[in-house]
Amino acid sequence: MTTLRFASHIHSICSDDSTWTLPRLVRILRGAGYDGALVCDHDRTMTGRSWDRLREECARLSASTGFILVPGVEYQDEDHVVHLPVFGDVPFYGRSPRIGTLLEAAAGDGAVTVFAHPARRNARDRFDAGWSPLLTGIEVWSRKYDGLRPNGWALDAAAEHRLTGFVSLDFHGRRQLYPLAMLVDLPSGADQRDVVSAMREGRCRASALGLRPERFGSGLLGAAGSTLESTRRWAAPRLRRVEAAMRRRNDGPPGAGLPEADTNGASRHD
Repeated sequence: MTTLRFASHIHSICSDDSTWTLPRLVRILRGAGYDGALVCDHDRTMTGRSWDRLREECARLSASTGFILVPGVEYQDEDHVVHLPVFGDVPFYGRSPRIGTLLEAAAGDGAVTVFAHPARRNARDRFDAGWSPLLTGIEVWSRKYDGLRPNGWALDAAAEHRLTGFVSLDFHGRRQLYPLAMLVDLPSGADQRDVVSAMREGRCRASALGLRPERFGSGLLGAAGSTLESTRRWAAPRLRRVEAAMRRRNDGPPGAGLPEADTNGASRHD
């Protein structure tokens, strides 16, 4: 057995809010110390044909580079609140399926299923404990939405419902790179199917800066993380305004502009 590091919740050019090709993702993520990635593209831009192409390219690149790409789709409910990444060589279940129906189908097909970023638009308020037997895990730390500390509700929910705590980048660009990884125990020569099986069997664990994410939920590390995250949230919009002003100065009058933000500061295309 060997332990490999996976970047979780990675968007490629198959999503409408990412421009990253799979070969480029392999190069950047490998350089960041990962051995593989859980690719996660939006259902709203997916079709049966594009899903087949994504699975084929993930398999081809995994074989040619040794960097294991597990294909996945990030499903969303009808009003775009609950998001559910589904990983594995399984069918495409359509756009915005009912979450309960999706979970039953995906679990029956042997997929990994994860309740994503519970802080986004208060998705945690819609979490149904009845989903737990069909879920593999909960994202306890989303770099994109939780920032520099884990989500307290998600840590508690994962423990209560005996679900694997996932740490994810929700990668759309370099800004989301951070030392969060899923460590998966695998046999030598493992492929995508072995990764999915190991995760479903609980042979994986989350790592944040080399530690369990729970370490950052309280105590000195928790206090430090809270302070850093408060500072980041204060600074980030100001830095983005500076970046936007510099782009306007360099590029001339803006076109359609940046995506409109919702009340929680997330893009409508997040």
